[in-house]
Amino acid sequence: MIAFLKGRLFQVMSDAIIIEAGGLGYEVQIHGRMAAQLPATGGQVMIHTYLQVMENEFKLYGFAARGELEIFKLLMGVSGIGARVAMNLLGKLDGEQLCSAIVSGDEKVLMTVPGIGKKTAQRLIFELRDKIANYQGTVAIAGTTGTAAEEILQAMESLGYSRSEIYPLLTEMQSRGELSERVEENIKKILKRQALLMKK
Repeated sequence: MIAFLKGRLFQVMSDAIIIEAGGLGYEVQIHGRMAAQLPATGGQVMIHTYLQVMENEFKLYGFAARGELEIFKLLMGVSGIGARVAMNLLGKLDGEQLCSAIVSGDEKVLMTVPGIGKKTAQRLIFELRDKIANYQGTVAIAGTTGTAAEEILQAMESLGYSRSEIYPLLTEMQSRGELSERVEENIKKILKRQALLMKK
């Protein structure tokens, strides 16, 4: 399983990129919104990946944040939703908009996405409303603070904290405008806040 790729952005195509890592070139399918977040060719990238194994080929799908990858996997679990439609959803709506539409039962928003008709929108809402609510905070953070948020989360995981512990703190800091441009500074703030919570 390829959990993520970190390397040089070698080429950008209409719906895919090639990342050079370890002397190999990996073609990764991306959605339209992610294309706008990429650095210039030759720059360094780190993306979370989903490997789809089919009868005659393998395909990698890439996402800027872990939360968006989790949403993609949930979408793929809905009957009638394949990778292409799931990518259309994530390409048209950012993670927060998609979660909000599903949880609130907003069929009209979902139907603005190519490949999503009324019945499919209803099925998405019916099958995912409860499941996807758990990811709203994850994707909201990812959509706003991008790679920096993911770096914070990974650093905190390496210190033994779970994402479920850190998401609420990160969300609160974001809403108060307390997030710094420096990842190290944000980690110090989170550790300090976590210590205060443990004393209560």
